[in-house]
Amino acid sequence: MPTFTVADLAHRVGADVLGDPDRPLSGVASLEVAGPEDLSFFAREALRAAVHGTRAGAVLTPRSFDASGVPFSVLRVDDPQLSFARIVGLFHPEPEPPPGIHPSARVDEGARIGANVSLGPAVVVEDGARIGRGTWLGPGTLVGRGARIGVDCRLGHAVSILHRVEIGDRVRVHAGARIGTDGFGYVEGPEGAHKVPQVGGCVIGDDVEIGANCTIDRGALDDTWIGERTKLDNLVHVGHNVRIGSDCLVAAHVGIAGSSEIGAGTQFGGQAGVAGHLTIGAGARIAGQTGVIQDVAPGAELGGTPARPRRSWLKEAAHLGRLPNLFRRVARLERRVKARESERPTRREAADASDDGTA
Repeated sequence: MPTFTVADLAHRVGADVLGDPDRPLSGVASLEVAGPEDLSFFAREALRAAVHGTRAGAVLTPRSFDASGVPFSVLRVDDPQLSFARIVGLFHPEPEPPPGIHPSARVDEGARIGANVSLGPAVVVEDGARIGRGTWLGPGTLVGRGARIGVDCRLGHAVSILHRVEIGDRVRVHAGARIGTDGFGYVEGPEGAHKVPQVGGCVIGDDVEIGANCTIDRGALDDTWIGERTKLDNLVHVGHNVRIGSDCLVAAHVGIAGSSEIGAGTQFGGQAGVAGHLTIGAGARIAGQTGVIQDVAPGAELGGTPARPRRSWLKEAAHLGRLPNLFRRVARLERRVKARESERPTRREAADASDDGTA
């Protein structure tokens, strides 16, 4: 593992250094387990006790951090977590397979392969496919006929890039993802559901990351789109003709039904679902397990099923926890009312008492 000095790392992230700038660091770790040769970071007040008890050699901190009396070197930055993320890769560089085509790979004559491409064992590149320079394809990956992959892409094990798929530059696709599969399109007929041929394509923008076992359907007629820099977690499903804008974050198990349009910068929590043919405005925040069944305004924050404003959903969730006590209180009140009603004379009894002169 490489070694860097505190000053080396500070230069890379624009940090101000307090303490020894020449201290060598050879790893990264959390505050709790870091040792004297590790770099860690402190970003939340909840970790205040941990940062003062850490054995780390250096810590990335907010610029407001009071470093008086701490035994470690301090690297003050605007965003410690972001700076830490940028530094981790220096200590753990991704292994680079050597350029070349494995003997067990099959490349059709009509395919075009760029310079410094690495094709792993059992890779299949079909006729008319194009693979840009510096791209890696992991073992068992398929690139279908006419598909196009840009430069410096990283495709993991057993990825399927089917026909009429276009992938931009610097895209990362993790193991088992399927891009360009048929959309779920059927028309009811006298003999049951009749399949609608899915003849559109799928376009993936630059710098997109697609998690393991994601499925992205091709369009029925037009293309499915994933915008630049959007990140999909594992096991996300994107239906046919969906258009996802740039810089979106989509957590695991999210499902987006066909022909919905997602604005730029939208974020989805895990297991959220979006019905078909909807428009979600740019910058919306959709909480985990939310069911979206109507259009969403830009910048909205929603939760629950059906989706509603996040604050209303949280209040409802809090009230639900109070329902058992409320039911018990209502039952007690009902019993008291019934007891009083049983003690009160009826109108007939009151009239009879009046006739007897006893009222």
